[in-house]
Amino acid sequence: MASAQASGSWWVWDLGRIRGIAIRVHLTLLLLLAWFVVAAVLGGAGLRGSVYVLLLVVCVFATIVVHELGHALVARRFGIRTRDIMLLPIGGIASLERMPAKPSQELAVALVGPAINLVLAAILAVVPGMFALRLAYINVGLAVFNLIPAFPMDGGRALRALLALRTSNERATDIAATCGKVFAVLLCFVGLFFNPLLVLIAFVVWMGASQERALVHLKSALSGVPVSAAMLRRVETVTPEESVEDAASILLGGQTEVPVIDHGQPVGALTRDDVANALSSAGPSTRVATAHQHAIVTVDPSDPLDGVLDRLRTSPGAVAVVVDHGTPVGLVTAESLAAYAEMHQRTSA
Repeated sequence: MASAQASGSWWVWDLGRIRGIAIRVHLTLLLLLAWFVVAAVLGGAGLRGSVYVLLLVVCVFATIVVHELGHALVARRFGIRTRDIMLLPIGGIASLERMPAKPSQELAVALVGPAINLVLAAILAVVPGMFALRLAYINVGLAVFNLIPAFPMDGGRALRALLALRTSNERATDIAATCGKVFAVLLCFVGLFFNPLLVLIAFVVWMGASQERALVHLKSALSGVPVSAAMLRRVETVTPEESVEDAASILLGGQTEVPVIDHGQPVGALTRDDVANALSSAGPSTRVATAHQHAIVTVDPSDPLDGVLDRLRTSPGAVAVVVDHGTPVGLVTAESLAAYAEMHQRTSA
C-alpha cells in the first residue's frame, strides 16, 4: 500500500491502486479510526487494548475493500470499468461507470460482494484465536446487512435484477427504491432510540434509493432521444488567448459553461467556479489558457442522450460539447437534460 497523498482535495486521500483501481479514503474515516483509539484509551483499555481495537477496525475496512473489489472485477468482466473505491465511515463504495444492462449481469455484480464476505467468514472461522473469530462474525454481519433487499445495498440491486426479469427496469427500480426508503425510515426510528450512527446510515440509504430512482427515470426519458433535441444551440465560446474577463461576460449572460476553442477544436471548458477562481487569483486580464479548465467530451447531434449521460457519469465534472462535422455547435448540460426530462414527463402524463 502506497503512502497517502491528497487526491484533488484535503478530504480525499489516495492509498494506491489494486488491479488498476484507485483506492481512496475519506478523511472522516481516518478521524473515526482516531476516535476509536481515543475511546479505547479513555475506557481504560490501555495501549495493548487500543492497538487491538484499531487493528480490528482496520481489518474490517480491509475486508470492505475486498468486498468492493469483488464488485469491480466482476463488472470488469462485463466490460464495465470502476473509477475508484472510496472508503467512508459507513463502508465502501465502488464507483462503477454504469450498472450492467442485463439483469443477470447486475445480479452477479450485486451478489459477489456478500458472497466474498461469507467466504472470508468461513476461512476465518477455522483460524485459531478470538481475533479471527470476531472478524468472521463481522463478515457474516456485513453479508447479511448488504443482502437486505433495499437500495442502495447489494440486496436492493439483486432485488431489482430479479424483478427486471419479469417487468421493466424502471418499474423494478421503483419497487427496490421504495423498499430502500421503508428500510431507511425503520433504521432511523431504531437509531433515534439506540444508536445515532444508524440515523446517518438511514440518511445515506434514503438518498441512495432516491438518486437511483431519479437516475433510472432520467435515462428512460432520454432513451433513444438525439442530442439535437436537448442541446443548447446559442453557445458563445472563447479562445485560449482571450481574457478570463471575456469568459465572465459570457457567463453573466446566462450561459453555465464556456467552451474553449483552439484552432476550431474544443480543448476544454470554463465553469463559473473556474472563472471566479481565475479572477480572484490572477485578475481579469489573465489569459484563458492559464486558467483551470474542465475536461470535455465531444458528442454528435445524432448521439442518443442516454449514452451522453453515461459518458458524463464516467467523467465527473466533464462538459459535453456538441460537434457537427468538426465544428462546435452546442452544449449538453445537466440543466438541459433535466429540462428535457421534465418536459417529456409532462407531455407523456
